[in-house]
Amino acid sequence: MLSRNFSSIEKLKISERSFNTLEYTSAAYCESIWEQFGIPAPRVALLPKASTQFSNLRKIFEVVDSGDADAIVLTDERHVLALDDFRSARNLCLVPVVNMTGRSSHVADVDFDVADPKSIIKTAGLISKFAERRARLSHRFLLADSPASRMLAHLFVSGEALTPVRDPDSKYFFAMKGFLDTNSTVLIAEALANRGWLDRHFVDRHHQCDPCGSHRLVVREECPNCRSANLDEAELIHHYSCAQLGPEVDFRRGNALICPKCSKQLRNYGKDYDKPGSVQICGECRHTTSEPAIGFVCQDCGVGIDGQKVTTVDLYSYALSDYATHQLTDGTRQALHSPPQLRDCPDGLQKELRSFTNDLPVLHDCVVAELIYEAKDEIVSRRGEATFTSLRRLFAENLQGHLAGMATVHSSTERDFVLFFHLTQSDRDTDAQVILNMCEAVLSDHLQPRLRILWGGSDGAIA
Repeated sequence: MLSRNFSSIEKLKISERSFNTLEYTSAAYCESIWEQFGIPAPRVALLPKASTQFSNLRKIFEVVDSGDADAIVLTDERHVLALDDFRSARNLCLVPVVNMTGRSSHVADVDFDVADPKSIIKTAGLISKFAERRARLSHRFLLADSPASRMLAHLFVSGEALTPVRDPDSKYFFAMKGFLDTNSTVLIAEALANRGWLDRHFVDRHHQCDPCGSHRLVVREECPNCRSANLDEAELIHHYSCAQLGPEVDFRRGNALICPKCSKQLRNYGKDYDKPGSVQICGECRHTTSEPAIGFVCQDCGVGIDGQKVTTVDLYSYALSDYATHQLTDGTRQALHSPPQLRDCPDGLQKELRSFTNDLPVLHDCVVAELIYEAKDEIVSRRGEATFTSLRRLFAENLQGHLAGMATVHSSTERDFVLFFHLTQSDRDTDAQVILNMCEAVLSDHLQPRLRILWGGSDGAIA
């Protein structure tokens, strides 16, 4: 594979004007671009094998049917699902995917069009960047065989963050750039972020159907009584003399307005009556409301979801942490791991613990505890996941306020943790539980929190 140093290319804004462009003649132009990047014609593996439509590919690239390659060229979008198996079989997990299908694909690293000089320049730059960064990768990651290790290695050689992109064809409404299986990719990225290998950056928030996991939900106003969306707006009428207030339809008798309470005719607007606002009337059950409920309907399984109980899912991009970059490029050291019981903790907690490594006496006194909410299942079944999440967030905020200077609270999507700078058995049995009870006392529902000790500094320092 290509291994020359092209680090300067990474800092170069590639544009057509950066090169001595020749009069465009397809293969000749490509050859001139390869030369100006100082590389031979890239060795490429075709997926699938080229048809007559791509017979000229061998004039542009060196097509190889086995052995090393500098890139994978995707020539038919119908074979995208075979990409992972193709990569594994050919040991090509760390080379870019060049898309020649004519259709955009989130798994590709670059779109290539032989009739577009700019795309040729961009492709040459990308192949060069991958080659240069592969040369810097630790040998143990070059031979990575686990999904997590392959993800880390791929993110390093691509030089890009793992980013969600819009994908209307996916039930999640997004896909992860460069990876096929959205769900497993996110699970792996979350696990790596919890262990400090990846840094999260918020991108968007979706609503999710719990029964099927789809993000394809239609939001609508609904009747709070029967959940129908068949709502009609009607103006309210306020009759001054008897204080009757109701929708205009209740007053309407042909062309006249007759009060349904006192049977008087309303003649003069501003003198007999006014119209202070409007209400929604349900066409199914005739229920009247000034505040329609918000509901969702899943477009995949048809389930209706109360807007107060709908689950939200945050989307993140994931970038290699400084810690990960050091591990990926240092072939002399073994990967550093947190104690097994802390591997699923939030990255903020992992970083704070690692920051203590130069002060071992401080680290020795630290205690990490998980917050267990005994009332979770009961609250979720009675008031919904969203309500429990809100109560849990308020509790964590209260707890951090009470523990300021003594501990820090860290939250992941599903769990909360407390890093105590010093916590004895006596503290845990008395003072800590008193503080937990104080923090939940102001909540509308009691979470019944308790501490579960996961790790103490005396168990062994985190390198």
